[in-house]
Amino acid sequence: MKTVGIITIHGICNFGSLLQAYATQKVVESLGYAPQIINYKYPNDYHQKESQKHSPYARVNYSFFQRVRLAIYGRILGKHNSDKRHALYEKERTALLYLTEEYPNQASLHSKPPLFDIYLTGSDQVWNPRYMYSDCTYMLNFIHNVPKIAYSASFGTTNLTNEYKDLYKSLLNEYVSISMREQSGVGMIKAICGKESTCTCDPTLLLSGEEWADLFGKKPLVNGEYILCYILTYTANPYPYASAFISHIQTHLKKKVVILDELGRYWMDFRYKSFQSAGPREIVNLFKNAAFIISSSFHGAAFSINFKKDFYSLFPADVKDERQESLLKIVGAEDRFIHVGDPFPEPSAFRICDWDSISVKLAAYRQKSIDYLIKALGDAAKLTK
Repeated sequence: MKTVGIITIHGICNFGSLLQAYATQKVVESLGYAPQIINYKYPNDYHQKESQKHSPYARVNYSFFQRVRLAIYGRILGKHNSDKRHALYEKERTALLYLTEEYPNQASLHSKPPLFDIYLTGSDQVWNPRYMYSDCTYMLNFIHNVPKIAYSASFGTTNLTNEYKDLYKSLLNEYVSISMREQSGVGMIKAICGKESTCTCDPTLLLSGEEWADLFGKKPLVNGEYILCYILTYTANPYPYASAFISHIQTHLKKKVVILDELGRYWMDFRYKSFQSAGPREIVNLFKNAAFIISSSFHGAAFSINFKKDFYSLFPADVKDERQESLLKIVGAEDRFIHVGDPFPEPSAFRICDWDSISVKLAAYRQKSIDYLIKALGDAAKLTK
């Protein structure tokens, strides 16, 4: 049985990152290979130092009252909830992933790289210089003269400087096969190194909604019907529009609101039920059992589609989110994308009426992606000794 070393973003407290790593591992294993996740620590000291020079995160402006409330939350519960959340992620990571020994930095991988028959760059924003800077570990620069493939990798942007294009060119040319998560990435690969690639689905979509529900259990964490809100602010900040949008949806649906609130923004806001320390198991459960979803996250959109939930995806008008837009366009759900500042949708538009069409397109997208993996792994296996 051929071994496959998978390198992807798996170690941060983000449910999408962890679960896409698990899904990649699971599907590769189902195809008859022996996968293992290369346990590269990200972010490590290098990324922390670079982020201090030029932060990749969006600026979040809070009112005086919000700043006071967040300061109190941080002092009373912030560390406790953060530690609890990290423990939940570590528990699931240990249970779900086949991990190598930890590699704490680039030097440790270069000095003694793990040995596999095939190396696979996984999904998420592994090739986004906004977060990786000049670290090309996710382009497998620590190993050479071996079969390499990429599955649903993402640049996370449509703009690369010539400096990064030059840095990436020779490394990308070492790949036997490349697939990208966004259609724009396909064109970027062609422009950078001249190689052909294809667009495949995020790994979380390789598994059906039913498979995710079976993995994490179906008993609801929250009783009754609710609107789930998963609003991230680190890439771009959709507030205060997001607050008004949530109120608009709630006013018309007349359901309680449940908010995934890692930063404590809604702590002591008794209008809503908020979760400050949810792990991946709890988050998937909340998506599975929601009556309606409002999200600004790529994986929020992906799980909404996989669970066939009525939803809207929010994103600031001045920031292009190729990741969400590409996914929604492929499955025919473009009308679910709302730019900050857009007029609020009428209640008659809340429900998705063409789930049959979306499901057919998703099934075709999933099968195309699995077919790519079968061929890419097979071609790479032929090159092994």
